[in-house]
Amino acid sequence: MENAARKPSAFGFLFLLLSASCYSQQSPTSPPAAQSPAGVQSSPAENPNTVYKSTTVLKYTTRMVVVDVIATDHKGNAVTDLKKEDFVLEEDGKPQQLDAFSFQMPEVRTGTDARPVPKVPPNIITNVPQYNVNSALTVLLLDGLNTETKNQIFAREQMIKFLEKLPTDRPIAVYALGTKLRLLQDFTSDPALLKKAVMSLQGHNSPVLDNPTGAGNNNPLPAATVEQLANLLPAMLQQIQQFEQDTATMQTDLRVTLTLSALNALARSLAGYPGRKNLIWLSQSFPLSSLDNSIGSPNGAVNPSLRGQENYRSYALETARTASILTDAQVAVYPVDVGALVGNQVYASLSNTDQNGNYLGRTATAQSAGGARAWNDELDRTGVQQTDAHSSMNDLADRTGGKAFYNRNDVDNSIRRTMEDGSTYYTLGYHPQNKEWNGKFRKISLKAHRSGIKLRYRLGYYATDPEAYAKMEPRRRDEEFGQALSLDFPLSTAITFQARLFPPSEQTKNKVVVNYGINPRAILFEPGEDGQHAEVDYALAAYSKSGKPVKVEVQTFKTALKPDVFDKIMKSYLPCQLQVELPPGEYVLRLGIRDARTGLIGTASTSVTVPAAPPQK
Repeated sequence: MENAARKPSAFGFLFLLLSASCYSQQSPTSPPAAQSPAGVQSSPAENPNTVYKSTTVLKYTTRMVVVDVIATDHKGNAVTDLKKEDFVLEEDGKPQQLDAFSFQMPEVRTGTDARPVPKVPPNIITNVPQYNVNSALTVLLLDGLNTETKNQIFAREQMIKFLEKLPTDRPIAVYALGTKLRLLQDFTSDPALLKKAVMSLQGHNSPVLDNPTGAGNNNPLPAATVEQLANLLPAMLQQIQQFEQDTATMQTDLRVTLTLSALNALARSLAGYPGRKNLIWLSQSFPLSSLDNSIGSPNGAVNPSLRGQENYRSYALETARTASILTDAQVAVYPVDVGALVGNQVYASLSNTDQNGNYLGRTATAQSAGGARAWNDELDRTGVQQTDAHSSMNDLADRTGGKAFYNRNDVDNSIRRTMEDGSTYYTLGYHPQNKEWNGKFRKISLKAHRSGIKLRYRLGYYATDPEAYAKMEPRRRDEEFGQALSLDFPLSTAITFQARLFPPSEQTKNKVVVNYGINPRAILFEPGEDGQHAEVDYALAAYSKSGKPVKVEVQTFKTALKPDVFDKIMKSYLPCQLQVELPPGEYVLRLGIRDARTGLIGTASTSVTVPAAPPQK
């Protein structure tokens, strides 16, 4: 892949300062805008009056904190008649004034009165969500990275069982997580499409699990070899044990990295959809047991026995950042443990003994301890694993306002209960009285004046400076943007935009030209002496039809908009243009926009054919 060209686009910058309707003007390198088809709503690149509603702007410009609340009675039934004055919200023990309030519950619609999906002109590329939301959105994520193969198959069967009784008009999207995140089916309420997507899932052995198949922990070495290993010198045994610990640590690091990257990508993908999104995470376990949960978590501190280990790892900062990204996108996580109840597995593994009753476990060090102690060690190990797994599920659910389900074999009922739980909710918004954005965790507490009501909501948020992203290490920022531009990850909607693509021609000087129209309400503007300032990266990544990277172009422009131009921009769109020269061939393009100060990202995909001989005008 060629290096990105990080230079300001003088042409796009000049366009921006001249007018807010630049795409209707003539330009030597920009073809005139085509007319929209009759009866089709024009895009921002064509209609300056088009304004898209954005929830992102509330989080970064007016600094509103959004809190989704689930209210239930003592029987667990949803309470639907609460008013704004029924809630009392405090931040770090100080009362806050509610500036926004709404109530959401599913709207029952049939195929005859369902709202039509807006059509996009064929010559326009966009990442604006095309699904009309009339209830909370649900995302099913089957986690094959952290789940044994046999439990993946069980989870798929339970998902199919659930879809056979899918409620009417409840939009669901299906994702699968392996070494990368895959979108199997975008949002739809059609059970046939969802069932087809789920049935396409095949169980795969995870490369980062000790026992990916889940077929038991029997030692593959013969008894004679095990006995010889048990008699090795203590120093050599220590080296073997250290090797196993190092391997386990590397596997855990990789699992955490891949999993959090996938959750971040999901948050970016769902951010453009208004309202609450319920992420049903079907997984067996997630390695957060070494996480320092004392930061903004209700579960207390980490297992004390972990702190003294040489290979101890804390994923607190990474996980906290992911939880913040999820809550900012109004995504609530509902982890569902798809592992069977542990009893039979434990005793099956303990039955691996020799003729004297000594346990033949997974390593030579286990045999040297003797049968009785090995039994206790195995029970302790399994108990700690289960406790840590469930603690991790509770922790991530609590951070995002969801709920964990475990110790149940009826996964289909857990999915159904999750959809019911997260579909009826209240949304509260407030501007914090504390204006110091120092990155510290702020605890949110919420009460209802009415007695007998249980409230569930996000536990708090990190008061992160919106420009803290700009201070991050450049390599880390580039990795995140590069991930979003990869075809292996779903589209991002944190910044919505529309674009018009012009293939190479004489008028474009044989280059691919992309005119972007960016939703300005998702961009952070800050006042300065010479106008409103913003910094935006816009990119194009070209891939061959087989998905091989060919070229990536990234450019940055900084704006200083005068009041009259800024007003026009906020009522229309933020324009910029990118020109890329590609050799003849067929390409898949991933277009990207990033706010360089906040890190919010938007991406869209399209294709283009570059002819061997560019056509004449």
